[in-house]
Amino acid sequence: MLPAMTSRHGLFAPETRSVLVVACAAFLLCGGMASLYGPLFPELRQRFGVGLDEVGVVVSAHFLGAFTMIVASSAALRRWGYRTVILGGLVLLLVGLGTLVLAPSWWLVVTGAGVGGLGFGLLNVSVNLVVARAYGEHAAPALNLINAIFGGGAMLSPLLVAAFAPAFTPPLVLLMVLAVVVLLLATRLHAPDPAPPIRGGEGVAWSLVAGFVVLYFMYVTTEVGVASWVTEYLAPSVGLAWAAAATSIYWGAITVGRVAAVALSSRVNQPTLLVGSLTLALIALLAAHWLPVAPVAFAVVGLGLAPVFATALAWLTRVMPRRAEQVTPVALAAANLGPVATAPLIGSAIATWGTSLVPTVLAAPVLLALLSVLWLRARADA
Repeated sequence: MLPAMTSRHGLFAPETRSVLVVACAAFLLCGGMASLYGPLFPELRQRFGVGLDEVGVVVSAHFLGAFTMIVASSAALRRWGYRTVILGGLVLLLVGLGTLVLAPSWWLVVTGAGVGGLGFGLLNVSVNLVVARAYGEHAAPALNLINAIFGGGAMLSPLLVAAFAPAFTPPLVLLMVLAVVVLLLATRLHAPDPAPPIRGGEGVAWSLVAGFVVLYFMYVTTEVGVASWVTEYLAPSVGLAWAAAATSIYWGAITVGRVAAVALSSRVNQPTLLVGSLTLALIALLAAHWLPVAPVAFAVVGLGLAPVFATALAWLTRVMPRRAEQVTPVALAAANLGPVATAPLIGSAIATWGTSLVPTVLAAPVLLALLSVLWLRARADA
């Protein structure tokens, strides 16, 4: 089998259909996992008697597990291939969810979150990459579609938690059922092979890898930073309820933007789309300094950021097709570390200069992401 099964008949071509179906189902599940823990905080605190200072450990455990498997995914994919790695990630997710459902103690809850994070990290890399491999040079629309579905899953979990509150287990059980469905679908996955090992003197273009690392690091820093600080910025002027609603609208705009990017990315080349998207986000953040338009401006930021993750991954795979399984985990690991490394710096800057400078502080990583795209375009597509 060739390293890539390039589709000649569009998004839903027969030769890529099983890849797309499994990817969409897996990312619906992953989106649900990504937004699960925060809405469960009140139930977790009540059930296990932990305080506000302890409950956040489950999120740390999840993302630590995810980071660990993102780093390990390169070797796993090259040794066992996509189908086996995806199945392994789904089994780990199931084990993590099952541990959360049955856990009699707080530290078993933390353990379940960590194991679920292992599966999440493995699926995050392998599903994105198998779609990029299957669609080849035309991967951007498919990648934007599955990441839009990830956003839909992220909107689903809080609704499930709200629907069953204060019951703790039903949302987890429903996600377990979804995981079983995805696991059954994945057993019939017809996946391309990873790129064969490169022998001889051909090395990795580490300068290009560094460019993509900066792009992903700054992108996720911005995405999480906006979600974290919109409420604080807007609350004094529009009230807490409307400020919280603006955060929800921001996430909705990202999901809508990714759906729109499915069609847009099939017509606009990847670096051009990235330049346009990041420029739009930068202009919107600057406009957000004017409070009367700030709620709308933050929604526009979401639309601008929406295509970046998937389109950059399609570009990276096109630029380094034989190294994708090696370098993509590096970029995605950097993406996960972005908020960890920069959140304290952003918080310190805002504490020092006041919430009125939230848009300024958040515009800085967007500008750096845009500069990294311009630098990559000058070298990768020269």
